[in-house]
Amino acid sequence: MEAEAAISRITSTTRHKKKYLDSLSCQGRGYRLCCRGPFRILLLTLLTLAMTNALSPQGQLKAKFQQAKAERFGMRARNAAINCTVGDTIVPLIRNLETRQGLANRGVYAGVEYDVISLTLPSGEQPRTLSQVDPELRKEATAKIRPRYPLRDNLERPDWPVSVPLSDAPLWVSRSTYEAGTAVGTLLFSLTSLLLAATIAYFVQFVSVPSPSMVPTLNPGNVVLVTRSLTFRVGDVVLFSPPPSVDKVTKDISERIDAQPTSTKGQKFIKRVVAVPGERVGVRNSSPFVQVSERKFRFDVVGPYARPEIFPKSSWDRPPEELKRGEYFVSGDNGFRSVDSRVWGPLEGKYVIGKARCIVWPLDQVGMIKPGEIIEVVKGDE
Repeated sequence: MEAEAAISRITSTTRHKKKYLDSLSCQGRGYRLCCRGPFRILLLTLLTLAMTNALSPQGQLKAKFQQAKAERFGMRARNAAINCTVGDTIVPLIRNLETRQGLANRGVYAGVEYDVISLTLPSGEQPRTLSQVDPELRKEATAKIRPRYPLRDNLERPDWPVSVPLSDAPLWVSRSTYEAGTAVGTLLFSLTSLLLAATIAYFVQFVSVPSPSMVPTLNPGNVVLVTRSLTFRVGDVVLFSPPPSVDKVTKDISERIDAQPTSTKGQKFIKRVVAVPGERVGVRNSSPFVQVSERKFRFDVVGPYARPEIFPKSSWDRPPEELKRGEYFVSGDNGFRSVDSRVWGPLEGKYVIGKARCIVWPLDQVGMIKPGEIIEVVKGDE
């Protein structure tokens, strides 16, 4: 992925020249996977939910959502016990742990679907439905119920159906309301989790280092944690999308070594900030330097290029120039293998994605990213 990954491998053969340009164009897949994966998961989940609704018989998923909206769900749902009929399926919802345990001892488990076998009023009358019974008597009705499906062995009882006063459970909901509420709750939880994951992925990324341009600070194969940031300081290691000037450099180099140019579109670079907006930065013997004041200079000791003849003379020596607003000068710690601002000029802040904070892989190299060899020199009196 890095522009400089194969400088030392350039030979006079076309095959090796093409390999160099492929490296210069930063071809690779690791970054795309790390940066966009969570958003793809979110999109695929939404599409799956849409297809599930479309393929469900008669739009059952949509119907459940509409019913949940009408009857509400959770502890605010409509109480189905006051109008239940023999043959209905009802589900007890119990929030209080003590009440839940007491009913469980009698075979009434929260969240389990029960078929109503019979209804009995205090007078002994057994109506088929409570919808026609006096509202005051409904509160005292007792129902014989049995689980609609087999339960785990530790929950099964030999005395099904069991009798329970409907008022003992704070709320009974219909099967359809329970399923609708469960579907809505699951969807909301899933979307919230995925949205949180996507948000975290936007601000936090894990990036694999593809080239030796940042050796010894970062080695090829290191995985670093990158966080979004709006401000950057001298010494920060940053992840960024290559500016258009990189493609221009690629084209110029390809013409010099007689090879086919490639594009850096969609790729990422990782370099160290040497100078920030407003500072005067130049290059001397291929090492960037910043003129802090008339007598004070800051040098980034990165070393010379492996193949200086293929780069413009300005990448080896040029006088200090002031960086404009939003411009940064970046370079690799391993100047021998780094194609950076020395070659393609200042980096605009709009291309910077974030700061590399620490190494997370391999385990024997885990730790904060070390500072580069940036030194300050004060020129003595003449």
